[in-house]
Amino acid sequence: MSIFLAEKPLYDVVIIGAGPAGLTAGIYCASMNLKTLIIEGTSPSRLQLAGKIYNYPGFPDGILGSELLSRMRSQALRAGANIRRGDVVAVDLLSPIKTVITKTESITATAVIVAVGLGKRRVSIEGEDRLLGLGVSYCTLCDGPLYKGKTVALISDEVAEDLPSLSRLASKVYFIPLKPIGNIGDIPSNVEVLNVKIKSIEGANRVEGLRIVKNGVEELLKVDGVFISTGSIPFTDIISRSGVEVDEKGCIKVGKDMATNIEGVYAAGDCTCGGMQVAVAVGQGAIAAIRAIAYIHEQQKELKSLTL
Repeated sequence: MSIFLAEKPLYDVVIIGAGPAGLTAGIYCASMNLKTLIIEGTSPSRLQLAGKIYNYPGFPDGILGSELLSRMRSQALRAGANIRRGDVVAVDLLSPIKTVITKTESITATAVIVAVGLGKRRVSIEGEDRLLGLGVSYCTLCDGPLYKGKTVALISDEVAEDLPSLSRLASKVYFIPLKPIGNIGDIPSNVEVLNVKIKSIEGANRVEGLRIVKNGVEELLKVDGVFISTGSIPFTDIISRSGVEVDEKGCIKVGKDMATNIEGVYAAGDCTCGGMQVAVAVGQGAIAAIRAIAYIHEQQKELKSLTL
């Protein structure tokens, strides 16, 4: 599509989201001398809230999620990217020149990379927020290995892959369904299903147990960790209303090149529901940036030929 313009866009590329996918994309784009803006939302990245991460390559002793994110942010700034804090309230992605609107400004760009991440459906248990990263986790794949040989609770609204995964790591798993699930089927011998009411997650500086009500009697169930698996909520409502295709769960549909159905619009990271891992987000951010760089160069070349 030709981009015959009345005026030049403010940026070559705008990246919505400052998690690992967005920052990686920013590093790549800015390193190629593209005028790059990363919009950092007011809600923290999931990586910012993570505890110590042991499965990210290059850190054999692990690294705090907040420290890893800070290093990525510093690298993006050093590469020349601009990072601006604000929440996106509207977008126009169908036009040749894309427009991203925050609460305070309207920003134009040749290409947009969506890296808005996702949230988790909170169950609003007392102690959930306070002990997040201190024994409370939303990611079995990330944090499960930390609980080898220990006792954990899995609070979930469905029987998913989290249960067998945890049962292979922990010595004991209390599975607490949030709603009637029906026939659970065969479960590992170290899994105990508890149909109880959860009052709170207990612990001073880290998780020590769950306060539950069982058969009308309140008791403390001692566990070393609490995993909450209630499904993910991609932050894609505004994006999908602009014409970007999403699936039934709200995940942005992308091809292998991280391109969406709209020319010049790419997506990367958890909002594509492609693995929910930092390493995956970084890889997707790099691919999205490489494709966006090629697209921008093509548009600049076409514009130059039109103005000769």
